[in-house]
Amino acid sequence: MMMLFNLFHGPKRRQNRQITEQSREVELTDGRMVVVRQRVECLGDGCPKPQLLTLKALSLVEPGEVVELVTDSVTAAETISAMMNLADGEYLATERDEGIWRVYIQRIADSKAE
Repeated sequence: MMMLFNLFHGPKRRQNRQITEQSREVELTDGRMVVVRQRVECLGDGCPKPQLLTLKALSLVEPGEVVELVTDSVTAAETISAMMNLADGEYLATERDEGIWRVYIQRIADSKAE
């Protein structure tokens, strides 16, 4: 019985998909300090949910503000930087710690407004 419980309720099945408002300072690997305004938690989720929720969070912040994606999907972590060519965002950094990736992107000015 416990094996069935772990199969459906283990950490990989947690499905923690949420966007939360933040206001905390983070030091990136290059030493830059940024303030995270939105945090996207997608542990246990595969593509395309992390990418879609990150784009949604990016639309919720003002130009210059930063979004943090927290994921355990290497594919999601690797594709975010390429997606910024199509979105109003700039890839800043990716940090990895024990199978968890934190990807930081910054919203740039709307291309429509220019």
